[in-house]
Amino acid sequence: MTFTWSLDYSFAWAMTGPLQPGGRFSAWQRVSADPADPDQNRIGFDHDNGSFGFTPAAGPGQAGVLEIDVQDDVPEGTASVGIGMTDAPVFAAQAEPGTILPFTPHPAYWVTAGTFFTGQVLDVEEITDAAPVPFDGTYAMQAVLTPDNDWSVTP
Repeated sequence: MTFTWSLDYSFAWAMTGPLQPGGRFSAWQRVSADPADPDQNRIGFDHDNGSFGFTPAAGPGQAGVLEIDVQDDVPEGTASVGIGMTDAPVFAAQAEPGTILPFTPHPAYWVTAGTFFTGQVLDVEEITDAAPVPFDGTYAMQAVLTPDNDWSVTP
């Protein structure tokens, strides 16, 4: 398989109920984000008039951090929020009312094989056959799973 990616960050939220391994995170809304831009690195999340959604943040965020401010009106255990890259969610957390969720992006890429579905919430502690994909400024790598169940990762 050949994997390609870019550093296009976004905020995302989904109706997940309690966020747990095996569940699905299917984004209902995505908003562009940039950890280096104080006008694009912080966003609010609320539940106004029965509808969830992102709202403008109250002021700029901290440089290098993507921050989601979950408002007090968000019902517990109903939705999850997180960040994505290249239009795909990569990390999510339960949207608990009144919390501030900071995400500090430090991209590290891994490849694994299994019977996963798109958007599946993974428990990374349970994955045993992962191999690091070196990030050295390139945006395309090739990963080959050998018959011995070992990975070969090359540009």
